Amino acid sequence: MPKLSRYIVLPYVGFFLLLSAYAVLQPEYSWDLLGYIGSAVDSTDARTIHDVAFDAIRPVSAKKDIQVDNPYRVDVAANAYHFAEQMPFYSIKPVYVALIKGEHRLGMPFPRAAVAISAVSNFLLALLVWRWLSPYLAGLPLAASCTLIMLSPNILELSRWATPDGLATLAAALGVYLILERNLYFWGCSFLVFDIWVRTDVLVLAGIVFLVLLLRGKLDFAQFASLCALSLGSYFAINYFAGNYGWPALFYNSFLGGLTTPGETILHFSRSAYLHQVVRGAYLWLISGSFALYLLLGGLAIWLNRTSLYSDMIAAVLAARAVSYGLYPNGDQRYTAVLFVLIPVALVIAIRLSTLRASASTAGRQVNETSLGGLSTANLSPDPAVSGTIAR
Repeated sequence: MPKLSRYIVLPYVGFFLLLSAYAVLQPEYSWDLLGYIGSAVDSTDARTIHDVAFDAIRPVSAKKDIQVDNPYRVDVAANAYHFAEQMPFYSIKPVYVALIKGEHRLGMPFPRAAVAISAVSNFLLALLVWRWLSPYLAGLPLAASCTLIMLSPNILELSRWATPDGLATLAAALGVYLILERNLYFWGCSFLVFDIWVRTDVLVLAGIVFLVLLLRGKLDFAQFASLCALSLGSYFAINYFAGNYGWPALFYNSFLGGLTTPGETILHFSRSAYLHQVVRGAYLWLISGSFALYLLLGGLAIWLNRTSLYSDMIAAVLAARAVSYGLYPNGDQRYTAVLFVLIPVALVIAIRLSTLRASASTAGRQVNETSLGGLSTANLSPDPAVSGTIAR
């Protein structure tokens, strides 16, 4: 089987290389692309930022999701200063913005640079999943399991999006892998700290994972405190230097029509507006975003392997997604997308270990029955000396 796995890994790698190339050639762009491009422009002049960003998307402007088709977009497309005021919503993803800027300096167009990060992240995630499951499976079962996990819509779509979510998922998955499979608890948590520089909302996941490992005795208090300090320090530093407008501006800009001048507006919205969005986004979160399905699969994985650290990590990522939704009620599946990797991987491992335990138990019973059967036969057979005596 290990020899077969070595042969199968080649078409597996080739397939996901082609899939990543396809993602770059057939990307999915959203309006956020403009913000990430604007944040990556080497200038502080509003007109320069505006002109470079809108010139960059002109070759792909026919894409539906980046068309100027509502009053908010019309305003920021026409007013360079209003467009510049949108940048803090995007510059709070500094690693992603820096990578776009670096690729552009190497000669890659801004839109392609943005989606190439997601495509490469998806390919590296495919390799990580293979490495993750290879101690438990081999040959065709290994290839099939890894391929099906990576082809799930919640993961596959991330490879084509010009957003930081693919990179954030890779970083989080690598951190969880180091914790669960390599027992490198502190270094795995350090990747979650790094992930905050990709997406600041990873702070929720990081904090829950740190607490779980502290309660499990995998981190001592000094490590826990230092990781929490690094995470919180990273979060506040990113928001401060990006000039973040705060949660009310983000909420209004995302769900209530968009703010053309967030830096000049004092916001007031009711609790009912928040509750309305929570209810409105619940279908996308639970059904279309597949959270309900993965809650079921995660529960099954926990039930099959209750005492494992995997069960705690599954509970942690599910709790992180629920808390993140409560803070920012957007049901899109790309938020905390690491759960779409961890839960199927954990379920495959749990099923495999359960199968091995069942096989070992069956084999043990057969050995015991054979031993008892031999003992019974020996007891029932007459002793040769006794038989001879009786015969005489």
